[in-house]
Amino acid sequence: MILLLLHIIISSIIPPFYSFSMVESICKKKLSKNPHDHHVLWFLANYYVWYEKYVEAQPILESLLKLERDLKDPKLLLARIYYHLEQHDKVKEILSGPGILSDKDKENYYLGDSLISIGEHSSGIEYLKRYSMNYSNNYVVFVKLGYAYYKEGLYMDALQSYRKAAVLNPNNKEIQDSVVLCLRELNRRNS
Repeated sequence: MILLLLHIIISSIIPPFYSFSMVESICKKKLSKNPHDHHVLWFLANYYVWYEKYVEAQPILESLLKLERDLKDPKLLLARIYYHLEQHDKVKEILSGPGILSDKDKENYYLGDSLISIGEHSSGIEYLKRYSMNYSNNYVVFVKLGYAYYKEGLYMDALQSYRKAAVLNPNNKEIQDSVVLCLRELNRRNS
């Protein structure tokens, strides 16, 4: 949402003939005069993220956090960058602190999926459940939950998650295959 708002503001303030590199150059020029300008650092980091230039945004946000460690928004944005760069340990490190995430933060997904990626399935489940309670129309979260439950041997929970995913994306063969796999495991346990 913040990125969309920034894009709208940029589009309305900056004439259309300015290119990405021109805006970037203006920001870098301002930073050369004052490398600790929080507003320019924050703007440039968001600008890079908007254009999916995660590698460029990462050091800017890391330097912003060195200036002020208690800023929540840069931590959330940096976690998103780490997630897209598949630096799952860093996602865990930056988001696992107390009071960082609220139940409605979309970054619960990034932390949950990162924890699953590094093999911490039960912890990942908790964050994905938080995310799914607030964003229940995203079938991918239910696929990830199903996978984590399955890896933990919780086949009934996995089945329920995959069924929710199937309702949201009924034509996905992989989801249907996962439902069948869970049913087989449950049948094997009950025999």
